[in-house]
Amino acid sequence: MFFSPLEQFDVKPLIFITIGNKDFTFFDIFVPLFLIIILFIYIYILKNYFKLVPFFAQKVFEDILQFMFSIIKNQIGTQAYIYLPFIFTLFIFVLLSNLLSIVPFGVSLTSHLIILL
Repeated sequence: MFFSPLEQFDVKPLIFITIGNKDFTFFDIFVPLFLIIILFIYIYILKNYFKLVPFFAQKVFEDILQFMFSIIKNQIGTQAYIYLPFIFTLFIFVLLSNLLSIVPFGVSLTSHLIILL
């Protein structure tokens, strides 16, 4: 139960692990971060199964890639195509972070400055 609208931005510890004199804490902000990493791994594995006639996930992936190509071409120029993997990965990370923050009682990753740096 939330008592304040800003309480959703608090980082709460979930799991405490103590090994010797070292403390390891698993915070609630790591859960959506791990979900995004799993989605990235899924996309990486999925690219091995792309076919000539695209299925739904491949069509979505190709549309996002075409969108990124057009943005890079219009804003930076064709010489910047070498930066496409970095820009694409950053775009997908921010997109998935914002989509996961829409889930009720979810953690909004992009509101935490430590994730963005």
